[in-house]
Amino acid sequence: MTTTRRIGLLLLLAAALAAASCGRKGSVRELSIVPEPLFEVQREGSFTLRSSPRVSVVGVGQNSATVRYIMQSLRHSKMRPRLVPASRSSDIALALYDTVNPELADEGYLLEVRSGGVTLRANTERGLFYGFQSLLQMLPPDVTVTSYSAISLPECTVLDRPRFGWRGLQLDASHLAFSTKTIKRWVDVASAYKMNRLWLNLPSADAAYSEAELQSLAAYAAERHVGVVPMLCDSLADSAMLALFGCDAASLPQVCLTQRGGLDSARAGMRVVMSPAGCFDLAVYQADPRYQPGAEPGLTTLHTTYSYEPAPLGTNSHVEANILGGLCRMSTARMDSDRQAEYMLLPRMLAVGECLWSGRDNKDWTRFRRRVEDQKDRLGVKGYTYCEGSFTPSFTARRVDDHVANVAITTEVPNTYIFYTTDLSTPTRRSAIYMGPINLSRGTHIKILPVYKDQERDSVYEYVIK
Repeated sequence: MTTTRRIGLLLLLAAALAAASCGRKGSVRELSIVPEPLFEVQREGSFTLRSSPRVSVVGVGQNSATVRYIMQSLRHSKMRPRLVPASRSSDIALALYDTVNPELADEGYLLEVRSGGVTLRANTERGLFYGFQSLLQMLPPDVTVTSYSAISLPECTVLDRPRFGWRGLQLDASHLAFSTKTIKRWVDVASAYKMNRLWLNLPSADAAYSEAELQSLAAYAAERHVGVVPMLCDSLADSAMLALFGCDAASLPQVCLTQRGGLDSARAGMRVVMSPAGCFDLAVYQADPRYQPGAEPGLTTLHTTYSYEPAPLGTNSHVEANILGGLCRMSTARMDSDRQAEYMLLPRMLAVGECLWSGRDNKDWTRFRRRVEDQKDRLGVKGYTYCEGSFTPSFTARRVDDHVANVAITTEVPNTYIFYTTDLSTPTRRSAIYMGPINLSRGTHIKILPVYKDQERDSVYEYVIK
């Protein structure tokens, strides 16, 4: 072997070693999926997902819209996936069942991570799509901007299906003529949290969008299993535009704006979509109005949205069967930019998604708000604007005796430090810090300063203990 050739081989080997070693190693220790799955269990073992995963497909064409989306998303996550025949071993195996799995229905999935790889099964491409969204949420939050040479995933099983089949967002583009690029960006985030309907209010004259733009939007949404319903002044668009989006007016359910009216309609045998004004209206303030951008009058916090129950406990099963799902709404009459609209949308839309996807008995506010913190990291990396949450303190006072109450203080955002005073002075970061329930005399004037991520949030809140 000549010296020149030997040097060339050494350089190639060095380049190969450099390529193999580049990128960080990541490790995911705990599942943090939103909406909360129907069933999930985590085990002790792990699987290492390399930066060049082999992907196999069974029961669906390799060129199908869903498989193309999955491959594109993996590439967007700084990976170099390649399709391999189903007969060969793979890192990620996608499969449709030969016979319908009744546990999963049309949109459910079974996701399993074992030491040998990831397997995702479903009855339909929609199920594969939603299962893949859960898999993406298992990856590190910064996976779209950081090259990982390997990611350790915990062994787990996730069996999931939606509670309601109709999970929608009504977006007003009649006041702010959002670009189709912006709307597609919101279709991305809506579908990531398993929403599947977009009611789009368009300008009456429809001059803001060309037919080609609307066709492109319809196709983009369809690839993400989001059906678009065009509206003009809160009424359905004409049949020509409905056809453009693949809609049939006769098949669309009634949308009820109040919980009571919705239940009454469902009792009367009507197929309804719930859209309660006090819970699913995303145009109103979501935190203390003194410290928020302008919005519609009213207050709907993340907790308020999350607490909504479309079919309260005790609802007759026949009545509940007529509740197809829900629709959150966002008017833009008082907004002046895309970013403000996005801020109003997030993270409350995640709460809507969990209300409509997760089972009534599977919801838990404490778990949800912890997972939302993880999702904020993902949203931030992708450049989405969101509200941190409401820092308005919530008090629970338990009577100790005629003169003393035991007071517990919480905020909507976990990991918020609460500094307080009881001597009428203004609290600072040198004031007492709340560590747990405290005994205070009735009539005590308490002042509170919330601090989150090393920043003072809002201003000083004042309360009198009664």
